[in-house]
Amino acid sequence: MESQGLFDKTFSVLEKSMNLRSQKHNLLVSNIANMDTPNYKAFDILVEEEMRKSLGEAKITPLNRTQPAHIPLMGMADLNGPEIKPVESPRYNFREDGNTMDIDKTMSGLSENGLMYNASAQMISKKFQLLSNAINGTVR
Repeated sequence: MESQGLFDKTFSVLEKSMNLRSQKHNLLVSNIANMDTPNYKAFDILVEEEMRKSLGEAKITPLNRTQPAHIPLMGMADLNGPEIKPVESPRYNFREDGNTMDIDKTMSGLSENGLMYNASAQMISKKFQLLSNAINGTVR
């Protein structure tokens, strides 16, 4: 049985949100790890923008061999991965090493991202609890 028939679209939206939030967390932690790297350019994932894109139609592109020596590929290329964008340089950057990572903005972004991830996790947990109650015939 396909899960979309059993569950409403909320599960897939929450799953996508949690996946994007997890990827954003990894990217922000990578930015923090490189805060002392000269000329490092910080990156970010705009989760809300990616969610809007995912609710639209999927971007699927057929794969083509342009050279006979290329390995033949079957199927389609899925371009639905999140777009990782460089963070704009701060207007007033007092660093002279070319690094664009702002620790204050990154830490607040990390905190906000964690809160949003936890909110999605709580919502999906509540949905499963409601399903369990419906299956067991319990009322809460």
